[in-house]
Amino acid sequence: MKDVRVLVPSIGHPTRPSLVEAMRSEDDQHKVWVVGADMDGEGIGPYVADEFVEVPGRSDPRYIDRILEICREKKIDVYYALGEEEAIASGERMAEFRAAGVAVIQPGDPEMLRISSNKARYHEFFRERGIPYAGFASIRSFEEIEPTLRKMGFPEVDVFLKPAVSKGGRGARLVTARDGKDVGADVRAAGQPVQRLEQTLEEFRTQAGPDFAELIAMEYLPGTYYSIDVLSREGEVLYAVPKIRVRGSASNTTVGQVDLNPATIEMARLACKAFGFSYLQNYEMKLDRNGEPRIYDINPRGGTSLILCKAAGANIAWFAVLMALGEPIPKVEIKDGVRMLRHYREFFDVRPIVR
Repeated sequence: MKDVRVLVPSIGHPTRPSLVEAMRSEDDQHKVWVVGADMDGEGIGPYVADEFVEVPGRSDPRYIDRILEICREKKIDVYYALGEEEAIASGERMAEFRAAGVAVIQPGDPEMLRISSNKARYHEFFRERGIPYAGFASIRSFEEIEPTLRKMGFPEVDVFLKPAVSKGGRGARLVTARDGKDVGADVRAAGQPVQRLEQTLEEFRTQAGPDFAELIAMEYLPGTYYSIDVLSREGEVLYAVPKIRVRGSASNTTVGQVDLNPATIEMARLACKAFGFSYLQNYEMKLDRNGEPRIYDINPRGGTSLILCKAAGANIAWFAVLMALGEPIPKVEIKDGVRMLRHYREFFDVRPIVR
């Protein structure tokens, strides 16, 4: 049996227990040892992984240096570079990981990752390559907000406004001139605000100036939400698992269900091929007014519900490890309609009480 040592960062995230479960092999040829890294040594991390190491935050300039140190010290075989910063930083220092004998699970070229992680840039990228996209406009100053929204059809048309670079729906809001509880009900359910233009302008007025963070104004997509997890090699999709969010917030699905909608799989295929991505990616989509899927967010990693892919028959979290090791990827059938119900899980320890 072959021992495989995998380094998983941000191990204290609430969904990491299920990721670790998915990454642990079920076959009789591998034994997986998970080393978990996190900046919070008081969280669940030490209870989730087989071994725990504390690291600085991702924004710390020493972060990748520390990750490389851990890889050498712990004899890591595979490092799963979760998140935009890690995917880009590890891509820029790939030669050092290779010299240490470490395979890195990250989609590919840092420049492509910078484009895909910026909502305004990847919409422009799609437009240049003839890939279907939602209506959008970039906003680079406070003064551009109102005229841009009106150019997109406001107030007759609702407009979604969010930072060009953000995570988990942070800073997003629906701007509307309509009344009623049903207006933007899906947006409210995801925990995001539905606002009048005046309120939006008041909030952003304090950010006016040379340091104004770029925004993207997007066509409001009113249809079903899909999260598509993809495993690919050099732009060719090996597996694509679309899941609908039955219940949840903008950053977390509490009830999800596999829905093998071929149109969403085709959209993911087009994007993956254009970027030339390998390993794991996640494409968030909603259906537009015509029922066509449009990508509104791209994550350079698997989604937080990779365990649902495993339950549907395609354990792509583990398959990514096999790919990193240069081993064959199993051919499996994906089961449609599998539903996930996500609830709390507790971890316990006993510590001395200081009085």
